[in-house]
Amino acid sequence: MAIELSRLIGKVQHMDITLVAGEGGLSNYVTWVHMAETVEASDFLEGGQLAFTTGIGLRSKEDIFSLVKAFYEKKVSGAIFNIGPFIEEIPEEVKTYCNQHDFPLYVVPWKVHLAEIMRICCFAITKDEQRMMETSAAFKNAICFPKQEELYVVPLSQRSFRVNWKYSVTVIKLQTKTDKLEERLEALCLILENRIRHRNKDFAVFINEMELILVFANLSEEVLKEEIKEVQHSLNQLLRQDESYSMGVGRLTKSVRCLYKSYNQAKSIQRLQSRGKIGNENVFYTNLGIYRLLMGIEDREIIVDYYNHTLLPLREYDSMNHSDLCQTLRCYLTHDGSVKETADELFVHRNTVNYKINKIEELLGIEMSSLTSRAELIIAFKLAEIM
Repeated sequence: MAIELSRLIGKVQHMDITLVAGEGGLSNYVTWVHMAETVEASDFLEGGQLAFTTGIGLRSKEDIFSLVKAFYEKKVSGAIFNIGPFIEEIPEEVKTYCNQHDFPLYVVPWKVHLAEIMRICCFAITKDEQRMMETSAAFKNAICFPKQEELYVVPLSQRSFRVNWKYSVTVIKLQTKTDKLEERLEALCLILENRIRHRNKDFAVFINEMELILVFANLSEEVLKEEIKEVQHSLNQLLRQDESYSMGVGRLTKSVRCLYKSYNQAKSIQRLQSRGKIGNENVFYTNLGIYRLLMGIEDREIIVDYYNHTLLPLREYDSMNHSDLCQTLRCYLTHDGSVKETADELFVHRNTVNYKINKIEELLGIEMSSLTSRAELIIAFKLAEIM
């Protein structure tokens, strides 16, 4: 993990540190700190660090400019220079370069020890990462092991998450062509975490089974919807052209003990969206009509048993005979039993549809003229979509 530069500098603001250029880059993320006194030493930088220098290896204004340029090219998040015997001031051309490239450049007087600033920064990064890891682990336990309250109630309470707050889980699945999915998710997780922090402090963002999980706490439904809109806006900005995502938002729970229910709802909605069964705008549990009722069935065996006694015989027949009776039935039900509209959509003759409907009635032992039979089949298709 990492911490936003502006938030990290806030930890050492009392040490007479001053921003002289590059204000546009204060939202950069810092993974660690590094001392680099020369351009050659900058070769060891890998990006994301906060660079420090006393200027001991710099002999001219050109050397300062070269070092700052090297920092930027190495994707360093920002730099802190000691002003004193080796660097009297930051040259104007260096400030101009930093402003043009949104590269934050700070200065501190010689009396301030860089080692102390580095110590505080390292401690802040480590503590922030530890806090996020422990919070994420507690929420994972609440989702996976809801009956083992000792795994999450106390740890979350110690981090100011109250047991009886309302909680909502959001599941985001990324579709991408990259073979480094975990790294991509970690990058998105980091950005979302820092953006949400500006608006809300009672939340968690983490990765679970190659999915992004967001947990919001202590919010009203109206505020939750606004938060999700902001998350969607951020994702639309951050995703590459070959990337897309599906999302589901579970309803607000009565307490953290019910977090797993919100997760299961969010997961079902995300799955429906990824399969094209609902639109991208339908991410909230409260907007899903009949799916809300079906998602409330917690015993999966009930769902499987219902499916097996309704649609499974038809699925098995299609598989054995290479037929499309299931597709015909779904289309027929979608068009409220209209043979003409079904034939038009499937580009077949009406007699073909009638023949297949008769075959379906024979295989399932039902009459399609029965409203009850149609309702049962519609429910079976809906259940198959959330299985």
